[in-house]
Amino acid sequence: MIRRVFIALAFCLTALPAVAEDVVIFAASSLKTALDEVTEGLPVRISYGGSGLLARQIILGAPADIFFSANEVWMDAAQDAGAIRPESRVELLSNALVIVGHKVVPFEDLLASDGRVATGLIASVPVGIYAKAYLERAGHWDAMAPRIVETDSARAALALAARGEVPFAVVYASDAAAEPAVHVIHVLPELPDQPIRYPVALTASAGPAADVVMEVLQSDAASADYAAHGFGLP
Repeated sequence: MIRRVFIALAFCLTALPAVAEDVVIFAASSLKTALDEVTEGLPVRISYGGSGLLARQIILGAPADIFFSANEVWMDAAQDAGAIRPESRVELLSNALVIVGHKVVPFEDLLASDGRVATGLIASVPVGIYAKAYLERAGHWDAMAPRIVETDSARAALALAARGEVPFAVVYASDAAAEPAVHVIHVLPELPDQPIRYPVALTASAGPAADVVMEVLQSDAASADYAAHGFGLP
């Protein structure tokens, strides 16, 4: 049923006069597994990466039609720069932070160990920003900071843990659900003033076909796929 809905929407897209090229989506890397499924069969091209890098590229004029960010800060930056259409902006998904590793160990053992912990860049990649904020509030940052391995995206941090290059990683719950090589060691509680939200919006230069893709991203069928891959709905 879901596939038939997407095929019908894809047909609508091909009927639009401006669809000479695929709709380009710039999306946070943590969305990859779910978004690949949601957009299967649609004429889209998706560029995955850290939200900060993608936002800066869009602000500088990169040819994107839709921006799907892993936090509101970078969407705000794109909006302030006039790079997205504010009226199209939707807070679509939520997520949670987890610590993963090859073996399930007590959180206290993780804190007491000297094993390295991968996460995103703490100054610019949302998962790293969230991870640092939580560890600071919990009083663990000073002890953990020397062990942090910074990467350019949540999926890059996940890959390090999955390959055993680091024993632990702080990633999203949706990342953990996508990687059978790791196990969730600890779920980090959400910070009330920094909820993990994924806004999506049309860019200022988006073509008419992007409107139809936005409808697909917000459909009930897409919501079911997001939930199946570990995302929540705000």
